[in-house]
Amino acid sequence: MEDTAGMMRALAGLLALVLVGFPLLIAPSEATGTLSVIGGMLCAVGIGVLSVPLVAAGAAVSLVVYTLVLWPLTGPAVSLSAVALGVVISLLFQVVGFAAHFHGAAMDSRVHPGQVRYWVGNGIGTAVVGVLLSVSASGIALRLPIPAYPAVVALGALAVFLGLVQALIRAPEHVGPTSRQDRR
Repeated sequence: MEDTAGMMRALAGLLALVLVGFPLLIAPSEATGTLSVIGGMLCAVGIGVLSVPLVAAGAAVSLVVYTLVLWPLTGPAVSLSAVALGVVISLLFQVVGFAAHFHGAAMDSRVHPGQVRYWVGNGIGTAVVGVLLSVSASGIALRLPIPAYPAVVALGALAVFLGLVQALIRAPEHVGPTSRQDRR
């Protein structure tokens, strides 16, 4: 049996690093660094204990940092980076949720490639929908004063985040492979 939890933790760690590091690439500062470290620590602990709520808390802090960093910026790159960050957060939640759900379970070797294909398809679908919504929103942009845009974006991001958390909480229990202890 492969070390499923280790592989999933490594993948989740890479996604969390992208999530936490992205705002630092845009606007490195002491405040950005401090908040990113807090978000990164929450994500790291959540990944370590396979806890989606802790990872969600780290993602929330990272979203706050990202919003603060993008506050003064405008343009299509902002929308596309928001879509990319949304895909990263979605995949991070899925990977940690999968690892937590099947922790300690024996899996057939075909499960991992199938799950990776699912995540890739889900990520591509999410990105396409996000880009289409961004382009549509740009075409029918509200006539708000410039300082109001980040607040509207933050509210939209919060709504999507809360929707993801709600979906994860209410996800039906899936019947998975039996653990080694059940077969004894």
